Amino acid sequence: MSHTLRTTGATKKRTVTVLLVIGAVMVLLAVFTNWQNRHKPLPARAYLTVLGGQAVVVRAETEERVSYKAGQTCSLQAGDQVQTGDESQAKLSFPGEETVDLESKTRLTVLELYQSPLSRALVAALALHEGKTLTQIGQALPEGGRFVLETPVATLQARGAAFQCDVVSKSQVWVAVYEGAVTVSMGPQTVDLAAGQGLRAQLGQKLSPVTIAIVPSIRATAAPKTGPSTPTLTDREKTLFPPVLTPTRPGDDMQTYIVQKGDTLYSIARQFGVSWEAIWQANRQILPKPEALQPGQQLRIPKP
Repeated sequence: MSHTLRTTGATKKRTVTVLLVIGAVMVLLAVFTNWQNRHKPLPARAYLTVLGGQAVVVRAETEERVSYKAGQTCSLQAGDQVQTGDESQAKLSFPGEETVDLESKTRLTVLELYQSPLSRALVAALALHEGKTLTQIGQALPEGGRFVLETPVATLQARGAAFQCDVVSKSQVWVAVYEGAVTVSMGPQTVDLAAGQGLRAQLGQKLSPVTIAIVPSIRATAAPKTGPSTPTLTDREKTLFPPVLTPTRPGDDMQTYIVQKGDTLYSIARQFGVSWEAIWQANRQILPKPEALQPGQQLRIPKP
């Protein structure tokens, strides 16, 4: 009888020991797996909302082209490409407070899109092939975060900013920073732009920052952190893409232009290919200060 009890007790001890060993092995495997995966990125998606007109999305995996109309939303992942049509507008929303507005005739590819495994900060790299964008980052990206916009001419890296980027041509890009800071790199050249600065990056030319006209705050309401968002452009955001109007020519010396809502001296200067300072000097009688520009004013535009 006692021999049987001793045998049963020994069996139980061996069973407990085996279970403890198995548990320890499982814990070690879990720790090892986590250690191996500590640098693996976490998947993330962006959401495209068409605000006006239509946009075409080319899926990376299947190369399928899908059209979306105003009011429709879809998700995007790395490799997908978006192209907006004539007189169209769309918005990309990311997991945080980051958004990118796309003006008409804009083509953009999502190169990278994931979250840092340690800080869960957004890592996004976009390629702007043509067109105009307005990027807004709600706050400085945490450690491990990165937001890059690649263009045919230069690379832009934002650090909590609101900035506009226009691909003027295959060899020329315009960048304007309204909030925060953006680093512009072109070959060996690197320039840090602060709020109120802009530059025209042109192949073969030096990167030279200039002061731009002050623009009212364009910070939009943050998009939801999960699920599709349905953002719309605010009136202030729309002013960053003012309509290009055909000027009248009353004489040989000067052109005239009627100021539209949302115009700035710089946006007008870009339309006519002259400096904003030249337009200001030609209209000092009605513009004692550059910020005195008002809709309805008739400006005299000097020739380039």
